[in-house]
Amino acid sequence: MRAYLGIRGFAIVVSRSFKKLEEKMPSLVAEMREDIAGAPFVREFIILSKKWSYNGDPKKQIFSYHFEDHDSLKLMLKVMQNYGAIIETTHNNTDRFEFTEDFAEYLLLPI
Repeated sequence: MRAYLGIRGFAIVVSRSFKKLEEKMPSLVAEMREDIAGAPFVREFIILSKKWSYNGDPKKQIFSYHFEDHDSLKLMLKVMQNYGAIIETTHNNTDRFEFTEDFAEYLLLPI
């Protein structure tokens, strides 16, 4: 059926749900949900080790997630990018990301 539709010029779009994403990495998504519930307009976050220090702009709130708390954190974030949940916005030596608005809205939904 896909080939039939593709030959006729129809775009084949496979929808991935954030619920499935949450099933793959429940502790990370739960932490993100908790963070955004306390600061619903923050979208940006960094990833780092608890052993490192980060001197960001004190006037700009961001979230942080730690390698020690989530095994394979970088790999999980790649999957989140593939799902359209986050985008990478790194501009220095610190890995930096932002929640997409669709994912932020999902995180803010009542459980």
